Amino acid sequence: MALTLASLFTGGLKVTAGVDLRLSYIFVGISFFSFIFIFQNPKIIIFPILVILSYMILCFLIVLIQDSSILLTRTIPQIIGISFFAFFFILFFSNAQIAPSDLFLAYVRLAAVVALLGFPILLYSGVTEGFWRLKSIFAEPAHYSIAMMPATSYAIIKAKSNLGRFLLFFTAIVLTFSLTAYIGLGLTLAFAVGRNWYTRIAMAFFATLLLIGAYASSSEIRMRIDDTSRVASTTDFSNVNLSTYALLSNLWVAWKSLQENPIFGSGLGSHPINHERYIGQLKGLGSLEEYIDQNKFDANSLFIRIVSEQGFFGFCLFIIFIISFHKSWNQEYQIINNSILIYFILKLIREGHYFTPEFFFMIFIYIFNSSRYRRYAAT
Repeated sequence: MALTLASLFTGGLKVTAGVDLRLSYIFVGISFFSFIFIFQNPKIIIFPILVILSYMILCFLIVLIQDSSILLTRTIPQIIGISFFAFFFILFFSNAQIAPSDLFLAYVRLAAVVALLGFPILLYSGVTEGFWRLKSIFAEPAHYSIAMMPATSYAIIKAKSNLGRFLLFFTAIVLTFSLTAYIGLGLTLAFAVGRNWYTRIAMAFFATLLLIGAYASSSEIRMRIDDTSRVASTTDFSNVNLSTYALLSNLWVAWKSLQENPIFGSGLGSHPINHERYIGQLKGLGSLEEYIDQNKFDANSLFIRIVSEQGFFGFCLFIIFIISFHKSWNQEYQIINNSILIYFILKLIREGHYFTPEFFFMIFIYIFNSSRYRRYAAT
């Protein structure tokens, strides 16, 4: 269990052995083979396996019909990656000795250690590199913000019961100076903390003030928002910052893909092909020639990648999943699911990787805590 939980925070750490291997993938691989040797007859929950298998077959058939040329090079690797991580975490939760909610709390406790590590790392990077943004052991502050957001949201919602934990997570997330982090904070205040309509309106107002304050106080956030507004209105990428370029250029590629295949998209794994096909149509890329392929493999956003590769059908399936499994019969479980919901929204906005360990961990916690899963398990 320790290695599996560690994999949730080590996606930004790499081991170079001829090729770059993410430490999180190594941890999951070791955990997977440990299951084989430790459990002679491991339990497995069949229903999620059947759902994942059906979805993968559907993705396979769509690509086979629409563009079989990308099947071996693009689609099959994605199917293998998604299937492996889905099967591993189904195996993990099927054989865990503690409840999914307790596994989430174990994630929160480990996240607190990661947040604490962020402060000395911030001091070191600030003194040696002039980089005064907290990222802890992650590759960049935005990655920290997304992986840590469920724990941060949970700490904010439960602030009355553990003030010290709240101060730790809140201070760390503020020091990222990441627009992604501040959006997550705003969403937490607006949708997770409020218990009724008037407190939610008050929290939404406070969240708006928080974002306005971030715009006024952070030159980097202000630059990204201003550049995004300028490019959105002029479609000219001249002298734009790299983050804005990565987001809007991939959004443009997804839009062109949707125009050709609005229902089912261009096929699982096709976004890099679409990127190569359409990126040259954008204006003002001369200054960005070195970075023209920025985020072309993950589209910089799960929303962008889903609509590019799986069309409105794939995006609707994801939204149906979020809505269907959100509600829980248990108040504590509902708090956890509310925290994970914020993570899903940030994932749609900022990260487009299909198979990261924390993504599948949160998916299955979300499912097992829900009233819908309880009804299924009782039948």
